[in-house]
Amino acid sequence: MNRTRRRLLHLSGTGLIGFLAGCSNDGTGDTTEHTSSPPTSSGTSESTATTASTETTTTEQPSSLHTKYDSRKRFASPGTSFETFEDPARWRSLEGEMTPDSKTKHTGSQSLRLVGRDGHHVIIERRLSRTMDFTDRDVSAMIRTTTPSKIGFYVYLVDTDGNKAALELRDISYRPPDIGWFRTCPGVFEADEKLDLRTIDRILLQVTNGTADDVKAWVDDVRFHPKPDKGYVILSWDDGKRSYYENAAPLHDEYGFPAVLTHPPHLAGLKRDAFMSLEELKERDSKGDEVVAHGSSQFPFSETSASKLDGILETHKQWLIDHEFSGADFIVYPGNNFDETALDVVSNYHYMGGMNQSGNVNTTGVCGFDPLVLPRTIGNDLEISKTVVDNVATYRNCGILNFHDFESSNTMSISDYGKLLSHIDGTTGVEVITFSDLWGMRTNTAP
Repeated sequence: MNRTRRRLLHLSGTGLIGFLAGCSNDGTGDTTEHTSSPPTSSGTSESTATTASTETTTTEQPSSLHTKYDSRKRFASPGTSFETFEDPARWRSLEGEMTPDSKTKHTGSQSLRLVGRDGHHVIIERRLSRTMDFTDRDVSAMIRTTTPSKIGFYVYLVDTDGNKAALELRDISYRPPDIGWFRTCPGVFEADEKLDLRTIDRILLQVTNGTADDVKAWVDDVRFHPKPDKGYVILSWDDGKRSYYENAAPLHDEYGFPAVLTHPPHLAGLKRDAFMSLEELKERDSKGDEVVAHGSSQFPFSETSASKLDGILETHKQWLIDHEFSGADFIVYPGNNFDETALDVVSNYHYMGGMNQSGNVNTTGVCGFDPLVLPRTIGNDLEISKTVVDNVATYRNCGILNFHDFESSNTMSISDYGKLLSHIDGTTGVEVITFSDLWGMRTNTAP
């Protein structure tokens, strides 16, 4: 296991041209400033480019208060287009309703509207015209739903013998009624032991219904993306609690693992001894940890007006810049909730963040996720967290594990955390990285 924080990050089977096609936009890309329009798809294909392997580098640049561009628009259509549902006859419904919708669409002339009635799932299937090799491919799709709290979205890859891999976005934190499209690139949740990713001949999309109610979603612009040459884990600690500094940081230093930290910019009214001091936070920054923005739990993003949220984000980012923290361009949403208005405001200050948070394995492909709608897994259970590590190592995805305080029910014990870091250290094919590292891979460039 490489115990140093790298700035050289590889992609498997992908040269510089392939990397740009996989982790940036399809085509020439958007080079305008922050008010740019979303790029469009270049059509449908069942193939991705294969080129020689190489290394790419990223360099850090100072943060500015406002972003230079809207990352969700500039990087809206990464990778290679596979399906825009211009010909829905290629799909058949195995369960639930599937209807072309020309009014609610993201790419091309229409999307597919998926409805599950009375607690039933929606499952649609496309048989491929030839078998495809998904050893080095991830899958993403644009999703929109009016019932986000009731559904998960799954992609199933099925081989010629019927073995399958389940790629799952388990929980959606997009809050109605102010909803919109977002891209998900779900990582592998589980797979049959005999699965052969070289011989995939069917793709299934599923909207799973976790209630007895009706659920509704739209899917569009399914795309393929190259995988990196290994898996990645981000150890994300919210709120800047002293619990991390006293109990977890020494373990991080022992293994050489960076963490991603958030911290309240103002400690007035808080128990100061429960939080790291500015000096301690700077110490952690100097040792490789990355301090990013968080907002305030008193003002959930989906419940806060645009003007109020703008002020909160401006204040916090300016604090990070003033104290020269390198993670100022990234953010974790307090309470994990957001809506379309919040994403619009966040894009003015940050390039990457999220989260759609789940209590079970909830990982992402490296090259295809929505920049401001990342998923993560709650780090309260050792075995689930170890499964995240194992899965991202096996399928070369990224898992963001979230912690708060060793005294909290949403965080595993100190003893178990030590076991988790030991497990990561002993797992071949996985590296602990920061948000900056992940963003560098997603864009192949520093903001």
